[in-house]
Amino acid sequence: MTRPLVPSVPLRRASRALAAGCALTLGLPQAALAQRLTISETIVVQADENLGPLAAFETRHDISAARIAELNATTLDELTASLPAVQIPVNSRGEAIAVLRSASERQLSTFFEGASLNIPWDNRLDLSLLPAGLVGRVQSAAGPLAPHYGVNALGAISFWARNRDGGSLAHGTGNLTRGTVAIRAGPALLGGGYSARDGIALARGANLPHAQDDRDLRTNTDRRLGDVFAHFETDLAGQDLRVTAFHVWGDKGIAPEGNVTEGARHWRYNGIAHTVLTANLHSPLGPATTLDSTGWVQRFDQDIVAYAEASYTARDSLQADRDRTWGLRELLQHSFGAATFEGSFNFLQSTHRQRDADYDANVLPAGLGPTARYTQRTWSLGGELEYAFGRALRAELGVGYDVVEYRRTGAFPRIQDVGAWSGRAALLADAGGGWTLRAALGRKTRSATMRELFGSGINRFLANEDLRPETIVSAELGAEWTGGEGSSFYLVPFLQDLDDTIDQHRVDGLRQRINLPGSQVKGLEAGGNWQASEAFALSGNLTWTRTRRKDPPPGQINRLAERPALLATMTARYTGPAGIAGWLRARHIGRAWSADADGTLVPLGRATTFDLQASYTLQGPSLPLRLFVNLANLTDEVVTPQLGLPGPGRTLLVGFKVL
Repeated sequence: MTRPLVPSVPLRRASRALAAGCALTLGLPQAALAQRLTISETIVVQADENLGPLAAFETRHDISAARIAELNATTLDELTASLPAVQIPVNSRGEAIAVLRSASERQLSTFFEGASLNIPWDNRLDLSLLPAGLVGRVQSAAGPLAPHYGVNALGAISFWARNRDGGSLAHGTGNLTRGTVAIRAGPALLGGGYSARDGIALARGANLPHAQDDRDLRTNTDRRLGDVFAHFETDLAGQDLRVTAFHVWGDKGIAPEGNVTEGARHWRYNGIAHTVLTANLHSPLGPATTLDSTGWVQRFDQDIVAYAEASYTARDSLQADRDRTWGLRELLQHSFGAATFEGSFNFLQSTHRQRDADYDANVLPAGLGPTARYTQRTWSLGGELEYAFGRALRAELGVGYDVVEYRRTGAFPRIQDVGAWSGRAALLADAGGGWTLRAALGRKTRSATMRELFGSGINRFLANEDLRPETIVSAELGAEWTGGEGSSFYLVPFLQDLDDTIDQHRVDGLRQRINLPGSQVKGLEAGGNWQASEAFALSGNLTWTRTRRKDPPPGQINRLAERPALLATMTARYTGPAGIAGWLRARHIGRAWSADADGTLVPLGRATTFDLQASYTLQGPSLPLRLFVNLANLTDEVVTPQLGLPGPGRTLLVGFKVL
């Protein structure tokens, strides 16, 4: 049974095969690259990275521990941006939110060691607030997903905890200084890190007529992040137990929209605190039956301080957010003959507490005002049957039921809960000659978040408690080829058809979320890898999408905002003798559209950037030491994922790692 991107413990019966050729473009070990796809009784994604990627009914891409070490990312947004089909724009709230295949960011579930990391208040996660040093592997899943992924999950990105010791120290553009350390203590790994910067580099050609006096650094983009973490694995009376915890704290500023004179967010995030504790237990219940249990608790705090203007001296208002979440997932799997059945149960409950206050001469009133409480409970039940029609063909049929209960709604009247069925039918075939073919069709709903329904965004949004859930039918076909000596290719056309798409419009200068009649995303993923020699490899991938409304208003351009038509990456990698290595990467972002101050969609510029990394590994009697230099956006290209909010300009990072 194909499982979601939540780790289970070392695999009992699984294919060691390659899937999709997709992870090949991300630098898996050569031993994994050489394996040819075979169809196994059970196909499971788990935490043992030595197995490589496994055959699956959906499209998966992988960033291995070795590739993570090459990227030298500071936070998870920098790391995750290397996944094919993923874009991570920074929005006007300063949040770096992953977008997969041009779908809505709230359709994407994010997991850490099996725990759902999305903050349920808005079902999103700011990846720029999580240090990359917490993570040892990353994987994405797109296409129709199985019911056991849980409520609102139409795509997924999963992070596994770091499980290797070592340390690093680096310094770079914007006075960025960062350090990490991890040490092994028996079955546990303990570590932490800290990073601080004065700001993000500003590209020379950026046109920002408002709120931008500094020519080198983007206004109000300083950040400080600290973290501690622990990861523990053991055998417990024949059961495999994994426990992971982290705590992140910090503060940051967000760049104001540089294209508007009024209405820009002049915000700072203070008192950021994010704590997660997860436990995973793999229990063999018999020769053909296993139970995987995952439980977690999550705490997220932040204070949003809004300022009157871009000098950031006159405080205007405060929004204090406190989110408390806990969840549980049970996956029961039983094999009988040529069939495998998996039953799933997912549960999550979250409470968002919010207090708002206005400053008077930069001073808060004695009390912050009443606390508004919003509680949401989600749960799902699912059952999936996978059947092997011989060694070369497998089929899966899964059905589930998803429920969203709005238990508390602040000052608003209680609204109706949402319940809907989900499902997937899929085929996976070994066509011979290194080719694997697959097809999948699925249905899912995406319910409106509590913030979409009730949030005001510090006096920027009108509530709309009448929002209807989105209903999504998705389909994809996959053709993947794996050849000898590390060569591979994949081609995946896909379709996503939405009814009641949640979007927004403007009402008397404020924004309000509404349901559109619907929208549609048509697209194509393609990529491959060529191992030209032992030292040189070339890889590439592209994602083309066509995103349109079903019933556009007359006289308006038929687009959805901030959805590039093309994402493409080409990487040349060199691994030479005597510890010398490096890579050069070109990335292209195609045409997208963004709303101006009046809400009219205007075109954004296309952009192509180049990134370079070089390293030298010293092998000696003491610990191996790797020196590295990373240079991102070599040509200082202006990249604008959203109007008035350009991405980083040329950025240098120099440092070393103890391996």
